[in-house]
Amino acid sequence: MTPRRRGAAKTTRVATPRYGVVDVGSNAIRMQVIEVRGAGEPYATLDVRREPVRLGQDVFLTGAIPEASIAKAVDVLRAFRTSCDRWQVRGIRAVATSALREASNRDTILRRIEREAGIRIEVISGTEEAYLLARGVETRVDLSQGRSMLVDVGGGSVEVTLAESGQIAVSESYRLGAVRLLEALQRDARGGRDTGFLALLDQYVGSLDRRIGERLGSERIDRFVATGGNIETLGDLAAREGTLREEGGVQALPRKTLAEWIQRLARLSYAERVEQLGLAPDRADVVLPAAVVYYRLAEVARVERLLIPRVGLRDGLVREVVAGHLETAQAADRRETVLAGARALARKYHADLAHAQKVRDLAASLFDQTASLHGLGAEERVLLEAASVLHDVGSFVSAASHHKHAHYLIRSSDLVGLSESEREIVALAARYHRRSHPKRTHLEFQQRTRAEKSRVLRIAAILRLADALDREHQTKVASVEVKIGRRNLDLVLTPVDAGNADLSLEHWAVRRKGTLFAEVFGLQPRVVT
Repeated sequence: MTPRRRGAAKTTRVATPRYGVVDVGSNAIRMQVIEVRGAGEPYATLDVRREPVRLGQDVFLTGAIPEASIAKAVDVLRAFRTSCDRWQVRGIRAVATSALREASNRDTILRRIEREAGIRIEVISGTEEAYLLARGVETRVDLSQGRSMLVDVGGGSVEVTLAESGQIAVSESYRLGAVRLLEALQRDARGGRDTGFLALLDQYVGSLDRRIGERLGSERIDRFVATGGNIETLGDLAAREGTLREEGGVQALPRKTLAEWIQRLARLSYAERVEQLGLAPDRADVVLPAAVVYYRLAEVARVERLLIPRVGLRDGLVREVVAGHLETAQAADRRETVLAGARALARKYHADLAHAQKVRDLAASLFDQTASLHGLGAEERVLLEAASVLHDVGSFVSAASHHKHAHYLIRSSDLVGLSESEREIVALAARYHRRSHPKRTHLEFQQRTRAEKSRVLRIAAILRLADALDREHQTKVASVEVKIGRRNLDLVLTPVDAGNADLSLEHWAVRRKGTLFAEVFGLQPRVVT
């Protein structure tokens, strides 16, 4: 979070806290100043802005953002910083999505914005973007029952989120946003491809169908929630002709109506969309590609209506700030979201869920009882739980080296609620839940920071013990009590079946797998009667 600058107005500090939020997107920069209030009215909006700075237009073609676009973004953010100083904000939470995420000159741009505009921007992953979008949607749509599909078509990416009973189960980010599509299609047109624009667009978007269909599964989608400026524009067009519906206090666009508008927009030139339909210049060109994406995904989901809550990532940011998350919310604050995503990934790779749950329970118990040894906090506890759920997913590829396969499956998957570095820690902890300890030749481990390596080792050491206590995947251990001695870590086990309490294999497994714990903490684990 960016604190209030020195040199800003030195007037008496306002009693009610005020904050700024910024969403640096691929097609525009959205900003807001809020005042946090009471439970009845969580916050009030003091200033809201949207500036059409299309950072993604060049980065999706050349890989870099040009000077003209950078200068415009700096000017816009400097003006917002001035507004924040005038409102005496206590801090600014600013995030950026796919355009800055992919820009080769990202770091230079971020340093310049912080130096010249006084705003520190955090570049978030696609899964973090999906989490914030879901937080925003929850303010307008009840996601607590059934299966909800959330689709946000930005300038550079399409975020698809599946929520089950209010928890995010699947989150995917696809590099097929409206600005990116427009640039690709125009490039093909310049290259002489004579395929009709709409047909060519449909071919591009069609690549999403199979991938998303596989992730959704065969179960019914109860509601399809569409977010983003383009779907709001399409809703406005439908409202003019009375074809926009309402469902649960939220606007609902029939899929059939969306199909009709796709055909109408395709027949109009850019100039005609501006003149005849009154579309904004920065919306008139990208609205058709976005409309096709929404339509195709609604088809895949087999829904007849698209709900338009008119909220976005910025609303999720506001909700996070009001909840007290001025920096990136820690994994511990998103525990259920993280674990729901981990369980969904475990199901995808057909992991033994009963074993995963037992290992998670034992690992959490060991973590709590050894707090004086490891010194880790609530955030690391969630990382341990996620690694416990996912430690065996590599068996989907090969049982023999499933710890290695688990590492690359986890690190190449999106886990909602975790940053990229946190996901890597989970992946490495799963990698070291068996067999070899970290070596100098293990580049993925050696490339982490010293602090990250320490977290991996401590988490993996606990995970190894928990896995050893369910060595046969038969849930024979009901609970474990830890006794910390001078040289040993004694584990007193309570069997599930007192009449059949043969835990000799668990004794052996703890001796064998406890070597990492002994190496990290200086205590040799052993099972005692």
